[in-house]
Amino acid sequence: FLRRYPNHPEGANNLACALRTQMRFDEAIEVLKASILLDPSHSVVWNTLGTVMAEQGDSANAAIFFDEALRLDPDFAKARYNRGNMSLALGEVERALDDCDTALTKKITEDERQMMLLARSTIKINLGRIGEGWDDYEARLHPQFSDVTQFMINRPNWTPGADLSGKTLLLIGEQGLGDEILFANLIPDVLEALGPEGKLILAVEQRLIPLFQRSFPTAEVGGHKTFKVDGRSVRIMPFLDGRAEEIDLWAPLASPLREFRRRLEDFPDRTGFLAADPTRVAYWRDQLAAAPAGMKVGLLWKSAITNGGRHRFFSPFEQWAPILATPGVCLVNLQYGDCAQELEQARRDFGVEIWTPPGIDLKQDLDDVAALCGAMDLVIGFANATLNIAAACGVPTWLISAPGAWPRLGTKRYPWYPQVRTFLPPAFADWSPVMSEVGGALAQAAAAD
Repeated sequence: FLRRYPNHPEGANNLACALRTQMRFDEAIEVLKASILLDPSHSVVWNTLGTVMAEQGDSANAAIFFDEALRLDPDFAKARYNRGNMSLALGEVERALDDCDTALTKKITEDERQMMLLARSTIKINLGRIGEGWDDYEARLHPQFSDVTQFMINRPNWTPGADLSGKTLLLIGEQGLGDEILFANLIPDVLEALGPEGKLILAVEQRLIPLFQRSFPTAEVGGHKTFKVDGRSVRIMPFLDGRAEEIDLWAPLASPLREFRRRLEDFPDRTGFLAADPTRVAYWRDQLAAAPAGMKVGLLWKSAITNGGRHRFFSPFEQWAPILATPGVCLVNLQYGDCAQELEQARRDFGVEIWTPPGIDLKQDLDDVAALCGAMDLVIGFANATLNIAAACGVPTWLISAPGAWPRLGTKRYPWYPQVRTFLPPAFADWSPVMSEVGGALAQAAAAD
């Protein structure tokens, strides 16, 4: 298109968006800069330049470019929404809500409206308006939300206030693997509401079935599967084929939070709600005894999910130096996925051997991962799936969070897992001070141990 219409701002903008999606940020910036030099009056180009900067974690420049887009077009809803997201990441939550609310008053498509409502839900949760936030969170289920998952179950939906006593309720896991574990915080309350005559059926990610079945022995636990149909995610529950009539009510796993977790006080002071296999915990304690001496500290430094700018919420591996240099600890690799580069970097640059547990697939064997975590003295890392498993099993856990992380519910702690100690950087992506703080705290813990 640009070869035919070389100075077309929308053509440049769309090419830059495609390059951004492929994380080819420098190329996207060059395309946008060339367009701006030709004509700086197009707000859409400034807005996209802001999103490219935001994806890279350059919050200062992203905010400048969103401001310029809004100066040129104060009614540009997407630019206002994007600026709100950046404000949230920076911890400026009130400003984020104001921008999101204003964007929702503009002329927007229905899919944009649902996207903004979903973003507003996490902003409200960040402000401690938890119940309102969960109400807005239902936007993820709207049929015109662009990333909606369609659940293939033709039974009545659960709604807040429904009488669960004696009923058969199906809860279906959703979002990512870590979210399925996080939202499972409410399952003990749901079981209590169902009572001895009721029944809970849980559809979870296949790898979680053994862990959830052991943790909730009175529930029936099976696996869900997800497919793409005409570009939409469709989730089915094969283990329920021909049994739908048994189910009185169903809900995606997060939806009952609207009733059971509306206030901060509704989050119980309960250390752990998942139960690792005690036999395997004992096995891993024996294995760790043969590892290098010192306090056994499991490390998690990245997520397998890299889209949506998620990498911005994880520090570069070299920033782990103060933790890696801690004397008196045996560092254990809990990181799933390909991490050979980081393990080699630890050896080469820091002279540290991160011990890798033998005979376990850290991505697939999640029941055994739970047991391995249970054998640790401490787990340290960012909020990925394995850290959620460790924390949900009641393992002493240190979380390195980000200023605008909504699961903290507007607090400086992690109410989902009361035993978790939270460390916060002074500003978005300013990792050096917080990693030094964690390193100092670990040195104290190791000395005491």
